[in-house]
Amino acid sequence: MITLRILNEYPLLDIQEAIATTLGKQSLKKVPDSKDALVDYYINLFIQNHSVVRSVHFRIIDTDANKSVTRQLLRATTGHPQPYVESSRPDWTGKPRNEEETCFFTHDHTAESFIAEARQRLCYRAWAPTRKKVLDIVRKMWESGDPFFEALAVCCVPNCVFQYGCPEGKFNCGWWDKQEDYPYNMVDRRMHYLMNEIVKEGSND
Repeated sequence: MITLRILNEYPLLDIQEAIATTLGKQSLKKVPDSKDALVDYYINLFIQNHSVVRSVHFRIIDTDANKSVTRQLLRATTGHPQPYVESSRPDWTGKPRNEEETCFFTHDHTAESFIAEARQRLCYRAWAPTRKKVLDIVRKMWESGDPFFEALAVCCVPNCVFQYGCPEGKFNCGWWDKQEDYPYNMVDRRMHYLMNEIVKEGSND
């Protein structure tokens, strides 16, 4: 089971204070006045990816994580996410190590670090169970009803969508080459990926 929680009590306030500081102000007068406006506000911030997005941290708790998948996610270190993993030490658990059993896995992220993880792990070259786990997390974000997580779900795309072209050269998976008339606008192409590769895929599970 995957659960999500923002660790800041007032995430919007914390981001806007950080922005105000960079502008030499004590506060910002303009505040999004609806949920849709707030989602759009966060999407723009996440795409811009300035340092202020690191002022908000959130936690992903997975109580049914495959240990092999967990090891793959632990290797995604851009942006310095903080992981916590259930111990496999035989002297603690009283049983031999088993890489195929499930475990508790908690990881703390910023928008920056999770988007970086998604760029790697949503690629079709990623190990299929790892890609599915990240898809499940992003789907959970989209369905959360929280403006921060909904906006983050929109911005979680593989590297080819992020860069509008696969950077892997001869090692590419071929998925991007099969896409026709993919939206070029930065928001539109992210939303297109979300609706067609995450939301639709989830409805077929």
